[in-house]
Amino acid sequence: MKIAGIYHWKHGRKGTGVYWFQQAHDKVRLDRIAQQLFERIGKSVADDNFEQWEGLLELLGSDIGSAGGLEFLHRYRDFKRSLQQAVEGRTGEAARQTVEFLIQLMRNPSTPQRFWLPLLHDSVRLLNCKPCPLLNVAETTLLLNKLQELSMAKLRPDFCSNQLPSHALSSVRLALASNLARAILEEP
Repeated sequence: MKIAGIYHWKHGRKGTGVYWFQQAHDKVRLDRIAQQLFERIGKSVADDNFEQWEGLLELLGSDIGSAGGLEFLHRYRDFKRSLQQAVEGRTGEAARQTVEFLIQLMRNPSTPQRFWLPLLHDSVRLLNCKPCPLLNVAETTLLLNKLQELSMAKLRPDFCSNQLPSHALSSVRLALASNLARAILEEP
């Protein structure tokens, strides 16, 4: 199965290669594939070109618990779909679901740090458009702590930067601070 996976991957049939690696329970190669996808997706995450990767993620299915990086990509896809529904204003439930996906992604250790700011930046419109806070105090504090970790990580020489606007960090910080203030006021 591993040999079939390697053969298909090297000959450009990525989906079939991933399928065979999954069948072989080859966590090492699946994690390498996830890292390659992170590199490619990380370049397009700020441009909302994530749709080009959805076919491969569909192939991965929901039973990808053994491959941490691929699990992140699957959850990220769910987050993007839910965010799209929430921004389009379909339901208030979609907004809450999006926030739950965001919190899961930010708590999950398989979420690469370089995706934290794009995840938070994607959520700014959602956090700003609702009259009541979507995050409670604990959730907002968690996200503010992640943002602080990210700010500290920027000082390291090995930091991997995203192609987000220069004001992304400040707009996320402002959205989270205003959400925190509203959450504090609404807590009993």
